[in-house]
Amino acid sequence: MGFSEWLYRYLIGEEMAGWDSAAFYRGPVQLEYPPTGPGQRTQEAYGPERGM
Repeated sequence: MGFSEWLYRYLIGEEMAGWDSAAFYRGPVQLEYPPTGPGQRTQEAYGPERGM
């Protein structure tokens, strides 16, 4: 199994790293981009609804 498949299964709630290791968070994924220079603000972006 490749890393992308493992990560997908982990994020949809399967126990991939041992007993009681599932991590499923409802809602869209939140991405936070740090400032790229002085005087700039942190930017936030949201992904689509997961629908899983």
